[in-house]
Amino acid sequence: MKNNEIELLAPAGKWEVLEAVVRAGADAVYLGGKLFNMRMLKPDFNFSDQELKDAADLLHQQGKKLYVTINNLYCESEISQLGDYLNFLQDIGADALIIQDVAVIKLHRELGLKIPLHGSVQMGIGSGEAVKLLQTWGLERVILSKNVSLEEIRSIYRSTGMDLEYFAHGDLCVSHTGQCYMSSFAADKGANRGLCVKPCRWPYRLEGGGYYDEPQYYLAHNDLCLFHFVEVLRDSGVASFKLEGRMRSTDYLSHLVSCYRIALDSLAGKANKEEYDEAYKRLYDLRIREFTAGNLFSRTGLEGIDPTGTKEPLFISKPFKLNKLTAQDYIDVQTRPIGQMAGLTVKTGSLEVIPGLVAAGVETIILGLDDMRQDTAVWTNNLIKAAIDTLGEGNTQVMIETPRIVTEEDIAALRERLEGFKDSTNVNVMVNDYGSLRIAKELGFNVFGGYGLNITNTKAIDFARDIGLKRVTLSLELSQESLRQVLEANNDDLEIMIHGTLCGMITDHCIARYSHGEEPGFCASYCMFEEYKLVDEYEQSYRIRSDESCRNYIYYPYDLCMINDLPGLIQKGIRHFRIDGQFYSDELLLEVVRIYQAALASINHGKGDLQKYYKELLDLFPGGLSANNGTENR
Repeated sequence: MKNNEIELLAPAGKWEVLEAVVRAGADAVYLGGKLFNMRMLKPDFNFSDQELKDAADLLHQQGKKLYVTINNLYCESEISQLGDYLNFLQDIGADALIIQDVAVIKLHRELGLKIPLHGSVQMGIGSGEAVKLLQTWGLERVILSKNVSLEEIRSIYRSTGMDLEYFAHGDLCVSHTGQCYMSSFAADKGANRGLCVKPCRWPYRLEGGGYYDEPQYYLAHNDLCLFHFVEVLRDSGVASFKLEGRMRSTDYLSHLVSCYRIALDSLAGKANKEEYDEAYKRLYDLRIREFTAGNLFSRTGLEGIDPTGTKEPLFISKPFKLNKLTAQDYIDVQTRPIGQMAGLTVKTGSLEVIPGLVAAGVETIILGLDDMRQDTAVWTNNLIKAAIDTLGEGNTQVMIETPRIVTEEDIAALRERLEGFKDSTNVNVMVNDYGSLRIAKELGFNVFGGYGLNITNTKAIDFARDIGLKRVTLSLELSQESLRQVLEANNDDLEIMIHGTLCGMITDHCIARYSHGEEPGFCASYCMFEEYKLVDEYEQSYRIRSDESCRNYIYYPYDLCMINDLPGLIQKGIRHFRIDGQFYSDELLLEVVRIYQAALASINHGKGDLQKYYKELLDLFPGGLSANNGTENR
């Protein structure tokens, strides 16, 4: 779009809604077909192929645009259909595709398509470096993360000149979009697959800091409303104002669009103050939850969360008892000798444990830059250098891993940290976001893809190879069947997380600070003095940690354990297995590594009976283990 153009982008889930939002003043409409999009829970919504064609015709006749959502992560079984669908959307004249999965970029190139691509909010685009990378991939617009601030938006636009889209109104996830796995872990319903059961809208009891209260809705975010801030957003570089709500009713969306039409018209002198004030009153009366400005001016504050839950619509789910592994879940699998020993990649938070990991034969040691405030020894650059010196010229490699969330306010510090190791030998970088990827490549590192990149199919794997990634860790969103299909099609140098802590949500909402009634900007370091956790009605505890930016990391109650799956995964060609033990004591981590190395050696010699090792792991974790990450024992 031209710099002086402003677009009002409205959602539609049904034909009558499409007609209504067009009448109400939308400049463009985004919607999804019956397949391949993020709103798949209600089968009576979304558009048939014929309706998509008719929608393009209707909008183009009125000088308006149609954007089609192709914003899921895709399983291997969907890829063959996806190519035909992309061709169809170009043929009917859709003006752009909104995408999450990089497999779509790969297919777009292979098919020689010309239809523009827009990066979905699901891609977690929060920095100018990420935008620059997507520009080189041919994307013409990005929908910025809902978590970036006004200052970050301004900085991103100044450094890129990219066509920016930003959500102005609607439902807000408390978690950073694209990095919430809690629904997948708990219910096998992937949030990045459009099937979220909204664990953030469940009641929890908060424990920690002397709080043992009645259940409240500590993660229930109020609704975004930027009606009063469209002018500053426009001046900061936002060209398209997006309204959320593809599952909303005709009446609701018609009123919503008409109100924002007046807000944008007022910028051009086409609506007066009386009309503007009346529009906001209608908007406020229409509200589902209370309003918040989200992260536009500060992190989530007291007004951002409604712990009472009184404004919450009817829930689509409620907490339920989670499955834990038991001795009866063991499955004996017969194997044949492999001939090539698989290797372990281990994430640790301790310098002192490194000699023991080397002695145990660990292939790669991950040192994470997501500095947690509760840890006495985070990986400062000096400690990383000490780890490199400890390893010397041996066979064990050092992998510096960037955080899953890196926004514009974080990116300069990340670059500075990585620059300190660009001349080091035997040091690689694992990235979980696109901004970190661009920086790591620019600095000349061998770059590996972490599970935060959400690679779920062979086209995405091929794209990762095309852009120079040495290896990728597959997404935690993969089901067992989807994982099997990927490995049968392409098992070359892939990695799978096999054991460790499972971070289900990352949020800018500081729960400890909130529980003390304090606003963002004041940090009394409550999280440093006592552990906080959310507890559901089944007394299942979701541990909370916080990083140096006060982001909260909410962990699934049980650590992952996929030792039962080792024989099958190795038979399918996987040779790299990851253990996330950064919060384990040195003794516990070394014992876990010993057990997995013994299991791998047993499999390598054709002995598939791992019952002894399975029982040892159950004994090591009396609080429980889970066969998450797509296995059937959920």
